[in-house]
Amino acid sequence: MPASPLIPVRAGDAGDRTAPDWRWPLLGALGLFMVVAAVSIDRHGLLEVGASPWRAVVTIPGTCLVLLAWWRLGPAWHRPRAVLALWSAVMLFSPPLHSRDSYSYAAQGWLMARGLDPYTVASGDAAQSGLLVGIHWFDTTSVYPPLSLEIFGVVSQIFGGDLYWSAVGMRLPNLLALLVLVWCLPRLADKVGVSRDLVLWAGLLNPVILIQWVGGIHNDAIMVAILAVAFLVAHTVRVRGWLAMAAGGALIGVAMSIKQSAAVAGLGLVALAWAASQTALPEEKRSWWALALRAAAGGAAAVGTFAFLTWATGLGLGWRNPTAGSPLQATSNAPISWVASFARFHELVSDARIISSLTLFTATLVIAALVWLVWRVGPRPPHSVGQPWLLVCGALLAFAVLGPALQPWYLTWVIPFFPLLRPTLPLQHVFLTVTFVCALLAPLQDVMAPYWAMGVLIAPAWILWRWLGRQHVVIMETGETVV
Repeated sequence: MPASPLIPVRAGDAGDRTAPDWRWPLLGALGLFMVVAAVSIDRHGLLEVGASPWRAVVTIPGTCLVLLAWWRLGPAWHRPRAVLALWSAVMLFSPPLHSRDSYSYAAQGWLMARGLDPYTVASGDAAQSGLLVGIHWFDTTSVYPPLSLEIFGVVSQIFGGDLYWSAVGMRLPNLLALLVLVWCLPRLADKVGVSRDLVLWAGLLNPVILIQWVGGIHNDAIMVAILAVAFLVAHTVRVRGWLAMAAGGALIGVAMSIKQSAAVAGLGLVALAWAASQTALPEEKRSWWALALRAAAGGAAAVGTFAFLTWATGLGLGWRNPTAGSPLQATSNAPISWVASFARFHELVSDARIISSLTLFTATLVIAALVWLVWRVGPRPPHSVGQPWLLVCGALLAFAVLGPALQPWYLTWVIPFFPLLRPTLPLQHVFLTVTFVCALLAPLQDVMAPYWAMGVLIAPAWILWRWLGRQHVVIMETGETVV
């Protein structure tokens, strides 16, 4: 059937090199400017004060403009890097959008720059910088691994510990991470046989990525960039085999030193490196034992690198201290956090018991999901390499969705790698619907609780899902990828 005028041209279709109208990138920039302006004007100093109701009246339409512009550009737009730069520039000097996490980064950076240990000193004790920390984390010590704290300390020193600019300056590492991904993702696309422009459009120009990484200043960007380099190493001809496992594992260890959740990506790395090495391995060496040894080598490299960085920084494993914050202390998009909030509000059991019990429960769910994924889509020597990219995305998604907390920016762990799956049509529609929901959850949650925001979006998400199905919208190449 003919494509609807609202359906972007698929990469590879006739005429897909025709440049769309530059008005769409400018419309997206206008939408981002509306969001930045509303958040900037609706600030009551720098203290944590609830958003005024009028803010959402501006930020939601602004976000919709960005979504529309991104959609109309589509995977056929041949200058995604230029639009990425334009849209990032709009948010470059804005206050943190939809989150106070970067203020926590700045407070912990202030402590690091003055020789204090963020694992023993609460973030709220960081002089004036501590005043900006979100209320849930004011009395807690840091939960971030040591390399994150070192980065926070460097940025704080660059900006002299300034109350505001230290927080805004946390964008610098994220912008560097975007540059790494701009270099890395097209090369991964080449390995898989997917359009470079498609991967950049869907995986980096995606409004959720830009609003959360550049606008919201979440350090997930650094973790994802390092993971992308690790996956590229797994595909590199010159280091296939044991060296790929060791080098990739070491990079996983570096990513774990940014955010602990990177550890689950190790499963996908093993599958990718194993698949990439098959052409060089005779059949008799494609055994379960050989796979297990290579996985052990990669795991040892990851753990060894993480341990070395922990020792080299001198910070130790303080992120595990009982004084550290728990994701369950704040209500998020995870239903399990609603249970914790309900039990805490009604004082059903002690706060410590709530956190320990539900953390154990969610850990069990994540482990069960990972085992199931390995069984379903993991490699099966000697003949099947499974579906490595599905294992990569599935493992990261399992940790994000089944863990103790779920925030819109957790989906950024998966978005850059999703096009590499060559997903089926229903999965493409899930991707577009989730992008829509996560983009709009952020401004909605400025003015209402996460569960109410999710409820508001149920009907629009369903309408979008049904429309995508009726129109048979196709935005990505389909078919199972091997490596």
